[in-house]
Amino acid sequence: MDVRVFTGSILDAPAEAIVNAANTELRHGGGVAAAIARAAGPAFEQASRAVGHCALGAAVATTAGDLPFRCVLHVPTIDYRAGGRRASAEELRDGVAAALRLAKERGCGSVALPILGSGVAGVPAAEACRRIALGLEAARASGNAPDAVLICAFPTSDVRAVESVFGPARASPME
Repeated sequence: MDVRVFTGSILDAPAEAIVNAANTELRHGGGVAAAIARAAGPAFEQASRAVGHCALGAAVATTAGDLPFRCVLHVPTIDYRAGGRRASAEELRDGVAAALRLAKERGCGSVALPILGSGVAGVPAAEACRRIALGLEAARASGNAPDAVLICAFPTSDVRAVESVFGPARASPME
């Protein structure tokens, strides 16, 4: 599995699937989830409502709606039904590994990930990246990983945190 840093919006990532930083209710009210929902349109929102729930430490897939991706993989980072409980390091690791397994099962060779947990859930970006790296390693070790993963640093103020864990960004992330 090739892991690269992509500096820009996940909506512009050259990948077959993207990961949404979701809440357990799959309601897309803020952060990257809201940006994805706005761009993906009503079919995406309807698919999320139909799934209805995803536990911390897990992942689910939905249509990408109007976006040019094969699917959106939702990894919850916060549970509002439990008083806003944030995903632990282990739950984030497991959620990332589950999302990558779903991508592989759906035939997606490349996946773009935001810095899960660093937005609404409030985990510092560098710590969130370390947690994501654990999920990538778990997926790699199990053989359930796509060929390529892009870690999206957006806003650009997060680039330093991402590069401290995953190495420097490259001009052409999938070459």
